[in-house]
Amino acid sequence: MNFLLRLAVLFGCLFLASCDGDPYSDFGCIAPESHPAVAHARSLTTKQLETIYSETQKLSDTLVPESYEAQFMKPEIPETLNFLSAELIRVYRSEGPYIILVNCFDERIELRVSASGAPEKRITLSWAEPTNENPYATGSQVLWETNNDA
Repeated sequence: MNFLLRLAVLFGCLFLASCDGDPYSDFGCIAPESHPAVAHARSLTTKQLETIYSETQKLSDTLVPESYEAQFMKPEIPETLNFLSAELIRVYRSEGPYIILVNCFDERIELRVSASGAPEKRITLSWAEPTNENPYATGSQVLWETNNDA
């Protein structure tokens, strides 16, 4: 019994030690505005943001008529978007594409791209900003916007 107790304590310490490192990675990660992915998204150039918009619209065009959504995992993301280091891109027929930069269980850092028929071409960055009243609250910032006629 003493051996099992020691083994349990050892595994418990190893588990807790793995959580003490970088709060932005591994089990229990967090995705607040201070996350490095937010700074990376904010540093994107206008040209890169235009590329994100055009490439995700091309992905939207690949939806077959009977499909509501499509998902593109890391290996399927076009090379032209490698600068994002995105985890996945989802394309919804009704909402337009969004890019998950960081996925921490219920928290995400993502770029929402307006649908092709929207009045404005827009890319919005969002991050987790939970409060006691609303644990799923998010913060957001429009990174790029232009008239859809442009």
